[in-house]
Amino acid sequence: MGRCKAWLPWQGRPMLGHVVDVLKNVTPDIVVVGAPDQVLPEVPAQRMNDETEGLGPLAGVAVGLEAVRGPYAFVTATDAPYLTEAFVRAVLAAGGPAAPLVAGRVQVLSAAYPALAAEQARDLLNQGLRRPLDLLEALGFAVLAEDELPDIRSVEGFNTPFQYLEAVSEQQTTGVTVEFLGRLEKKVSVATRVVGSGALRDVLNEASPDWPLTEEGKVCSPYAVSLDGREFLRDGAVPIGPGERLIVLDAAVGG
Repeated sequence: MGRCKAWLPWQGRPMLGHVVDVLKNVTPDIVVVGAPDQVLPEVPAQRMNDETEGLGPLAGVAVGLEAVRGPYAFVTATDAPYLTEAFVRAVLAAGGPAAPLVAGRVQVLSAAYPALAAEQARDLLNQGLRRPLDLLEALGFAVLAEDELPDIRSVEGFNTPFQYLEAVSEQQTTGVTVEFLGRLEKKVSVATRVVGSGALRDVLNEASPDWPLTEEGKVCSPYAVSLDGREFLRDGAVPIGPGERLIVLDAAVGG
């Protein structure tokens, strides 16, 4: 995606907030697992850090299972835009380790895991195994057929900028605010513009049609682009969603 999926705008809030809002209708016991230095949106959930790099998603699942208070946990990825309460309840209703089988693939990040399986996950990691599927198989999980589950699109996420932007375009949403600062403010005709969502290069081209800010798919020197004051972007393919704010400035020294 070129940026943290947790911050992607979806239905008026960051994606992580959307997912937590769905889950809190099922349980107040929600755990968000991230990297120690990862900046995430504020949500009503317990934050845990996966302190070990390079061990893949199973390590994150283990950290989360260690923190939950109930006997079972529904595990989902951050980018679950179509997740519904009915789907979560249906997966948990299996009463044990369970995962949907959709299009021939076990959906390990739309699955139920016993909280006590955290220790078993650690054992698998020590053996060099890295996949949540390794844990589900060790637990003898139940396979849930997609035609037996409600709202099966709950397993879908956004794997590419195009997928995200296509979905966003179908919604009635606000625009992207582009603000020009410093010396660049004097070069463009309007200091602040509101344009449509899109890839960074397209957003900048629409906001500044007469003053090119990208070259060969990247923000060209000496310009710098900040996303909501949170991070700087250079890759022109990065998706910019509705309601976000870009700050563009001429970063050249002197003159």
